[in-house]
Order: sequence, then C-alpha cells, then structure tokens
Amino acid sequence: MDKKYKKYSVADFTQDIHFINWVNKGAGQKEWENFVRENPGLKKDIYTARDIVIAFRYRANDLQQVDEYELYQKIESYYTLHHRSKRPVSVRKFIQYAAVFVVILAIGATLSIFYFSENNENYTEIASSTSTSDEAKLILPGGEEILLKEKQSDLQFNAAGNQIKIDRDSIISYNGKKDPNAMAQVVVPYGKRSNILLSDGTKVWLNAGSKIIFPQKFTGKNRKVFLKGEAYFDVFKNNKSAFIVSTDNMNVTVHGTEFNVRENEPDHELEVVLVNGAVCLKENSKMSLLNKEIRLIPNQKAVFNKVNNKISVESNVDVAYYISWREGLLEFKRESILTVFRRLSQFYNVRFVTEGSVELNRKISGKLDLKDSLEDVMKVVADAAPITFRIDGEKVFVNSKIN
Repeated sequence: MDKKYKKYSVADFTQDIHFINWVNKGAGQKEWENFVRENPGLKKDIYTARDIVIAFRYRANDLQQVDEYELYQKIESYYTLHHRSKRPVSVRKFIQYAAVFVVILAIGATLSIFYFSENNENYTEIASSTSTSDEAKLILPGGEEILLKEKQSDLQFNAAGNQIKIDRDSIISYNGKKDPNAMAQVVVPYGKRSNILLSDGTKVWLNAGSKIIFPQKFTGKNRKVFLKGEAYFDVFKNNKSAFIVSTDNMNVTVHGTEFNVRENEPDHELEVVLVNGAVCLKENSKMSLLNKEIRLIPNQKAVFNKVNNKISVESNVDVAYYISWREGLLEFKRESILTVFRRLSQFYNVRFVTEGSVELNRKISGKLDLKDSLEDVMKVVADAAPITFRIDGEKVFVNSKIN
C-alpha cells in the first residue's frame, strides 16, 4: 500500500480512485483491510470517507429517473439513521466533508454531472430542501444556510477561517471550528451577485446564476475551490501554494493572478480569459483527451468545447469586453440577439418569450448598463434590433418590429 495514504484526510480518500474502487467494487480488499488494521488512527477517517462514497454512489442514468427532492430525502434518511444510532459526531463530519461534492441548486430543476475531483469521479448536484431558488445564500460547513438579502452581497472570511463579515456590519463566527476540511458554499441565483474575500486574501466576484465551494481556511499545498457558473478571480500570490479553480471539465491553476472563468452552458463551452499573470489549464473530466497543460499569457482567451473535448486559444483579446459584468455593464460585439437575451435573463432573473418571426441569430452590437431597469435596457436593445417588447412580471414577450 502506498505510504501516501498515511497522510490522507477524509477529503483525500473520497477523491482517490483506488479507495473509491475498493468501496464500490471491492478492488484491493485485503490490502485495504490490512491498511486499516495497521493504521488504527486513520480508521475513523477511512470509515467516514467510505460512508460519503457510498452515499453518492449514483449513476447518471439512474439519476435521470430520480427526483431531486427524493435524492435529498435519501441523504436526510442517512443522517436520521445514524443520528438515532448515537453517532452524531461522525454524521456531522459526513455533512461537512460531503459539502465538497454537494452543490445546492439555485436555478433550474435539471440534474447535471459534476467532475469535481482530479481523479475523475462524477458527482451530482442536489436540490436544496429549504428556501426558494431566487434567494442568494451562504451555506456554512455544518449545513446551516444564511440568506443574503442584498442584490450584491459582500462576504469577507478572516485569515483564521473562523469568522465571516456579511455586507457592512453582520459578523458570523464559526464558534471555534477548526476542521481544515470543512467547506463553505456561496450560491447566487439569477438576478443577484456576490463579492467574496477568501481567507487567503483572494478576491472573488461571483456572477449571477453561479455557485462556489471553498474551504473556510486553506491548508496543505494547494488552495482549491470548485466553481459552477462565472467568476472573476484576483488571486493572492503564494508561490508555495497553488490556487486551483476546478470546474466540471477543467482545472485552472495559478499562484497569483487575475482571470475570468465562465461556463457557457447553452454552447457547452468553458471560457477562461487572462487579465495578468499566468494560468495553466488541464482537463479533468472522464473523457480526458487534453494530455498536457495549456498555459495562457495576459490578453489570451481559452475556450474548451465540452462536446468534442477540444480547446482553442485566442490572443490579443479585448479583456475589458469579457469582464465588464463586474462593473454592472454588458457589452456585445456582433453577438446574436439570442445571446443577449440569455445574458439579460441571467442578470435580471427573467424569461424571454419570442414569437417565431424574431430573428434570434441576427447580430447586434452595443453596451448595456445593468444598473438601469430592465425596461430601460430593453429599450436600448430595441433600438439596435428590429424588435418590440412587453414586460409582464418575470417574462419578457418579444415580437418582430413591423415596418
């Protein structure tokens, strides 16, 4: 048995392919039994990690037939069963470590597969059983949810990782929790955003319809966070500890730099734009065909196509065009009307309903101030495109303009 396992944490075990194969398939049964027997100090962590792997032992085909709430109920049943059997400590740790993999859905009702770990194990987003989907929230390591009321919330985690300042004056303490593996989550739905200062000094701008999972305090050789959606990172420089942004299909590794990461779900693409410094991209999905790292220099954009597993790099891009959303601006240069509607849907949390004659592929250009009302923004769009519109609650009805 490899000596590295003696230094493993619960999170390390749950992301190790050999450990997972042992739990799921019984591979290396004798070796693992001997390892547990020879390392009694790790027994508790090993069994906690085993419980996590078992609890998330679902396949994509199975999940397509399972309701999100039903899946959540199964996890709740797991908690209840162990709580009644007088194992509250292990269950609490189960919830903390499972936060590495469980992402609370803020938008939509479909299940999609996450490729979080470097060992290519897939995990599934789980719907929250509390609060509505239009509420931004901070989810603490123990599972407690704190609603973020502001349209753009500000969160600051202190260096010790045991205290959070929310907006101007609300301060939350972790009550002395020092679990290095405990993970927190920030989930923002369409129509809201969040600015986050992580415990290492890294600044994160989280865009609407996005979520991020991160340790309350970074330990070890890497500083790893998990992202779904779009975020801008200003990474605090630390040459001894790489900062890794892990998405469904790609790991973005840096030591100190500024860059934007965006998942374009409709087009099945992942986009990384580098502002300064340097980043390395490496695929981490099961269909890994990108054998080497791709290194970007400032003003370069990398686009990874999730369908054909190909990556393209473009140089001398207009960086401001891709990061203007941080300042509440939306620029579009010869973008389709459909693309503009998708982005506005994200920022204003509305749905667009168009009649068949609307030329959704028509290219338009312009700049929108997202601090304006939706109606004012749509008036600008209507000046650039041959459309008329009507706003009715959370829907925007769009028709072709009659000459």
